[in-house]
Amino acid sequence: MDVYDNVLEEHVAEFVQLQMNDLSWKYDYYSKIGSPNKHWHVLCGKNPKEILDDGYEWVLPIWDTAKIKYKFKEKYALDNFVRIYMNAHTHGIEPHMHQDDGDFTMLYYPRCDWDEDWGGGTIVDGTFVEYKGNRLVVFDAGLWHQAQPVSRQCYELRTCIVFKCNLEIGGVDRLDYYKN
Repeated sequence: MDVYDNVLEEHVAEFVQLQMNDLSWKYDYYSKIGSPNKHWHVLCGKNPKEILDDGYEWVLPIWDTAKIKYKFKEKYALDNFVRIYMNAHTHGIEPHMHQDDGDFTMLYYPRCDWDEDWGGGTIVDGTFVEYKGNRLVVFDAGLWHQAQPVSRQCYELRTCIVFKCNLEIGGVDRLDYYKN
């Protein structure tokens, strides 16, 4: 797992946060199929054209910046995403521990105004990652992970932008090859 802070320039991160504030969320998404808990969700698209057509072009600078800044092609053998979506929850909504499809999951935390006392981080394979605005968390999609509860004193929406990615060649069993 890798954690990157200050992914975007401050003004771009603030713009992304403003766009997140204007979304109309749909309460219909299960973090684990067959489980009772749902959370808020928005699908951005499965490729840049869908994302542009659906009006979510403002998420693409996150991918484009991080891909170059953190050398995704060299480090993770990633060149493109296969899906971008957004998840959200408030106090009382607790997504289940789950694994994702694909090879890599990348979580971007857009709330630059998030107070650490509100909780809402993510557990990835037993490791706690604090929610911090303008942070990107990259991990093997097969690792068990779970969005953490939000404090009762928090009256804000805990949001994240999720980038689902597959390796260019071979799948996760080839991951060690690319790290050497």
